[in-house]
Amino acid sequence: MSIVSFDLEGDFAAFKDPSVTTNQTVTVIPSKSALIGLLGAILGVKRSNSIFEGIYNQDYIDLLKKTAVGIKVRSQVAKCTFFTNHRSLKEAKTKPYKTELLVNPKYTIYVKSTDEINEALLERLRRNHFVFSPTLGHVYCPARISGFKEILEVTQVEPNDIQVSTVFLDENLESKSPCPGVEIDQFKDFPAKVIVERHLHHYIYGETLKQLVLRHYIPVPENGKNSLITIGSYESNLSLTKFYTFEGSEQKEAICLY
Repeated sequence: MSIVSFDLEGDFAAFKDPSVTTNQTVTVIPSKSALIGLLGAILGVKRSNSIFEGIYNQDYIDLLKKTAVGIKVRSQVAKCTFFTNHRSLKEAKTKPYKTELLVNPKYTIYVKSTDEINEALLERLRRNHFVFSPTLGHVYCPARISGFKEILEVTQVEPNDIQVSTVFLDENLESKSPCPGVEIDQFKDFPAKVIVERHLHHYIYGETLKQLVLRHYIPVPENGKNSLITIGSYESNLSLTKFYTFEGSEQKEAICLY
């Protein structure tokens, strides 16, 4: 088993919250389905071939089913906001419309999939030749991809008393239990910063595509250094999240894939 990683960045990103329709509010990280769409752009997997096929075709569903992703935020979080005037359809007047953009986002993306998909992804990254142009949430936010590598000697670990600097999910809260499924240990002598976002998470249960809003815990850099979060205990009721260590990683540090 191996994991493919690459650096992803751009001047702007526009990952939108689908639950907000009145304004274009953006999130710090892409959802898993957005990342699967980006991988599909690299590999040539279309989300849908026609309007009669539905939102997702079988190739996209297969890619989503076989692939787990991880995200590490490597940049300070900064957003810019601007307003435009849109013509109202109900009244003879204009109204302001708020738009947000994430500024200079930088991520490291981790991908674990089948050998066939991993090899195809590595080949595209080596050649720097993608089927479709990858973007960061919108066509006016082109993505830059670099620094790829294949991580070997990967070992799955239990998420108890480990440290992570990648995004991790709470599979309990807002799903099957009113109680959080993550216990985080914080230390005064180890500063860390975490942003919590709610994302619509798509996953395959059996042969059925399901969606659920889950809380995503996002460690972000603080004072130019990665925020290492110590997880005291973790419950994975939906079995969506797994933690891995690999040769060369720091002691007790793991990456989270979901």
